[in-house]
This record gives sequence, structure tokens and C-alpha cells, in this order.
Amino acid sequence: MRVYAEKAVYDDPWSFCDTRYKIAGQWYGLPMIMAKSRTLATEIISSKPDEIIFKLQQEYTPKLLPGAKAVNSLITLTLDENGKVKYHKDMWNEKDYSHEGWGMVFKTLNGDHLTKITRPPDSL
Repeated sequence: MRVYAEKAVYDDPWSFCDTRYKIAGQWYGLPMIMAKSRTLATEIISSKPDEIIFKLQQEYTPKLLPGAKAVNSLITLTLDENGKVKYHKDMWNEKDYSHEGWGMVFKTLNGDHLTKITRPPDSL
């Protein structure tokens, strides 16, 4: 988790987080709901000193549902002057999901409160 700046932003279809601790809540939550996660493919689109853009195909197998589901992501990582991730954008199927209305409410609530369930270490 130390690859993220302390005040990093993480934005994906399920959550919007504005601190490294909240981001940790998302990562610590994956094993709670997924039986398995495996990377099927990666492709670097662009690599600059302050930004990395890549495609990722990840297969998730939920614990409570049968079968695996592949998700295609377009991920942008923006880096600060220390090389830490300050912005992590994950767009599934290259779509930018809602930042308005109920979509943003859900994403923000998930980001703000999932740590109460996943309980990442305070030392992050």
C-alpha cells in the first residue's frame, strides 16, 4: 500500500477513495468476496515519468456465485514527484462510470465506509 501517496485518489466503478487508508479498504476487501483473482493479460499503452496507462484483463471468481468473470480495465496511474501513485483510475470496459447522482453517492459511501468491514491496519 506504500506505493500510494497518503492523500491518493482511487476511482473505479464501485468506489471513490481519497486517502491511502480508504484505498487499502478496497484491496483488503477483495479476498473477503472473491475466492480467486487472476491476471489474464496486460498491455502497456503509455509510460511516462508521471503517468502509466495500461490495459488489464482480470478474472474474478466470487465466493458466493458460481463461475468466473473476466473484466477488461483501462487503468491510469498518475505519479507524484516521489514516484508514488497520487491518482488511480480504473475504467471497466473502458467506460467511465458515474460521478453524479446515485452512482457517485454509492461510490463515495463504499469508499468512506468499507474500511469499517475490511479493517486495514491503522499504520497505513
